[in-house]
Amino acid sequence: MGIDFLCAFSLYRCFTDRYEAFLLYNFCAFALQMPLGILLDFWSDRMKKNYLPGLLFTILGIVLTVAGSFLSPVILGIGNAFFHVGGGVITIHEDDDSGLNGRGLGTFVAPGAIGLILGILYYGSSLFETIRLIVSVILAVFGIALSMNRTEQEAVEQQPIEFDRDLLYLIIACFVVVIIRSLTGMAMSFSWKNGAFLTIVATLALASGKTAGGFLSARFGMKKTVIFSLLAAAIAYAFGQNLIGGLLVLFTFNMTMPLTLYLLVQKMRKLPGMAFGILTFGLFLGYLPVHYGFLKNVSPFPFGTIASIASLALLLIASDISEGKNR
Repeated sequence: MGIDFLCAFSLYRCFTDRYEAFLLYNFCAFALQMPLGILLDFWSDRMKKNYLPGLLFTILGIVLTVAGSFLSPVILGIGNAFFHVGGGVITIHEDDDSGLNGRGLGTFVAPGAIGLILGILYYGSSLFETIRLIVSVILAVFGIALSMNRTEQEAVEQQPIEFDRDLLYLIIACFVVVIIRSLTGMAMSFSWKNGAFLTIVATLALASGKTAGGFLSARFGMKKTVIFSLLAAAIAYAFGQNLIGGLLVLFTFNMTMPLTLYLLVQKMRKLPGMAFGILTFGLFLGYLPVHYGFLKNVSPFPFGTIASIASLALLLIASDISEGKNR
């Protein structure tokens, strides 16, 4: 939450006068996570350690984000990418080691949405410099605490990954679902979503959905969660311009976030950084049509309903592939 807050807080305050600052930031923050993830996976495999490479990426991400908030949207975005790849891989390993079955994945990314919206809402504060300094110090403290509160263990040897046709189909299905989710979330406009209070409430619904997706999937199973969340979203989109309907949309539609990541991670255990980066690259691609104005301020219905049904079909295919590989 702190990292995404600092990124939005500084980006909107300090760099909006620079041409294509937002495109540069988003490219660095999201598209670069895939090559960084591959690099992290290679380093972890060579060292036979899970935690240390991710920790160093996370701490480097904190340092670069704090520095970038003063210097450049490029450095800011690179810091964000390092942090999320490192922290994401640590979370994936912790989730697997603790038998959480995906509960940790949505929990890790959900607070970022809250930090992002708070940064956007309050970047104009007269206490900007003080807030930026306080958040930077807090991030540094958490980085130090993270490095001191974990003992490295030898990585468990994983089976080699078979890059066969089924895995390719699984990657494509999850990748397209993420593009759809990113595009829909960026392009959608809700008439009731005005003012700081309702914007924060909407963001809490979105973040809660990301967290709930992992918990419901672990409790009731991937396929049941996919069907429930996306059918509910498809129906709720018809009432999206109503406050309650809109909040249900944000909650249910975003439940797929940890599901796509969990599906890939389970089949790419030796390459969690690559799996994480593939999906964040999808987020970047979904952002581009909105950035260039091809799709903007779209009404929830029927666009959201179509997006939900398409995502449902793709995730059912993905879950069938995953189950078939496990038998």
